[in-house]
Amino acid sequence: MATIKDVSRLANVSISTVSRVINNTAQVAPEKREAVMAAMKELNFRPNSFAQALVSKRSNCIGVLVGDLCGGPFFAQMMRGIESVVDKADKFTIVMSGNHDEVRERHAIQALLQRQCDALILHSKALPDEELSELVAGSTPVVFINRQVPGAEDRCVWLDNQAGITTACQHLLDAGHRKIAFVTSDDEEFVDGQQRMAGYHHALQRAGIALDPVLIGRAFADENGGYVAMGELLDRGVEFTAVLGFNDAMVAGAISCLLERGYKIPQQISVVGFDDIPYARYIYPKLTTVRYPIEEMGGRAAELALSLLDHKPAEGLELKFEAELVRRESVA
Repeated sequence: MATIKDVSRLANVSISTVSRVINNTAQVAPEKREAVMAAMKELNFRPNSFAQALVSKRSNCIGVLVGDLCGGPFFAQMMRGIESVVDKADKFTIVMSGNHDEVRERHAIQALLQRQCDALILHSKALPDEELSELVAGSTPVVFINRQVPGAEDRCVWLDNQAGITTACQHLLDAGHRKIAFVTSDDEEFVDGQQRMAGYHHALQRAGIALDPVLIGRAFADENGGYVAMGELLDRGVEFTAVLGFNDAMVAGAISCLLERGYKIPQQISVVGFDDIPYARYIYPKLTTVRYPIEEMGGRAAELALSLLDHKPAEGLELKFEAELVRRESVA
């Protein structure tokens, strides 16, 4: 394996000149720079990233905490948004999963800090606000996505979950539905779940309809959970003409259960999801849902992190995002 000494010998320059070219830390004469680059190519020399980090005090890595690497396309879309911005800045991402668990999130964040990441983008749902506020006070720039941390509002890229569900529920109300079931997360400490429940309640209240707990089905917020929650609702024998879902995954499971029980969608039961993940436009019927702009939010979080890293003002960056109703074929 070639060393920096081999490069200096082949290029006929000093080791310090090679180091300056590698780390781009000072002016180097164009002919010497070309000689060093040619020697590096000929010797297939790869600079030691850890050594570069010691010199530049930058690792060129952005640490990212995601919720669940196996939980469907949501976090893949978020990462696509983050990496599209990070790549343009000639940096890399290190990704760890917290799995919405307090201990795992804490361990993952510490691991990212130990890897000397230049900045962190955190999708944290389990850690308390106080602990996240302490991270903000540290030397590593931290940005939160899909979370509002008190005192760190200028570091938070977030979606108005309550308004999004209110919009979805209002669409069903406008279609004439009055008995609207809600399949949602069984984690009542989950902030997104609390906000979306509040949006459901608000829409009903505004329409003069009392919240009926019997119309609420809870389970884990994935396809199987939606299937289970819908089965429990049907087994209760409660009447409803529409179903609102915590997310598209739960709605997909709910639809599967309804079809197995012989219901026609949307002729008998209308359904609306939340997220607008890719398969929402391909399942049958094509799912009416609320678009969660998570890819754009990921890109915005990366822009904010890079601005903080370079001590540039983040003025003009919109940090609050709004959900948008996407009408398809699942509401009648």
